[in-house]
Amino acid sequence: MRNLVVLLLIVGAVWYWKKGLAKNDISFDKSGNPTVVLFTAPQCGEHCQISVRFLRDRGVPFEEKQVVLDDENDSNTRLWKKYSSGQLPVTLIGNDKIMGNSKWDMIAALGQNFEDQYLTRPERAYFKRHFQADGKPKVALYGTDWCPSCAQLRADFKDSKIDFVDIDVEKSGEFNQITTVMEIPGYPATWYGYTRVHGTSIGDVKNVMAR
Repeated sequence: MRNLVVLLLIVGAVWYWKKGLAKNDISFDKSGNPTVVLFTAPQCGEHCQISVRFLRDRGVPFEEKQVVLDDENDSNTRLWKKYSSGQLPVTLIGNDKIMGNSKWDMIAALGQNFEDQYLTRPERAYFKRHFQADGKPKVALYGTDWCPSCAQLRADFKDSKIDFVDIDVEKSGEFNQITTVMEIPGYPATWYGYTRVHGTSIGDVKNVMAR
């Protein structure tokens, strides 16, 4: 009986610990809705301004917290250190944290927290294909019929029974728009819902799906 009690206490502690880590304290409003907080510093220069412009251009409401790097007592600096590993910029979007200014990481986090509210019209059209009718994400493969890596990935998806939408970019009649909007320099390019897969193997895709 005692061992059971100890086990329950351990399980409860782990659950509480995970629950406590689940939400950033400052990127949700009083009603529990996700918000956007961006940490910058003057020393960060253009690197930080890329994130500022990205959010402003899309009309995303956000709170910018400027960090005073040489002041340990500055409240923004303390918060920044709590949510980062010393990198700038850092963007908190609901439970998501983006280190740096990757456009596609920002789009993924905005999509996961606000759906298509802050996507451009062309992005909405393409991202719509990345979801099932019930709103669940699915894999979208942008490729061609002559690309060996695309053929291998299609075969791997079928072997693993992974449902995916297969988009032949060069036969779509929208080659220029797709490659520009989705920023596709080569094939295959793969997404899972709003999240762009960094890599071209089925292992890379499965890692994203498992998050």
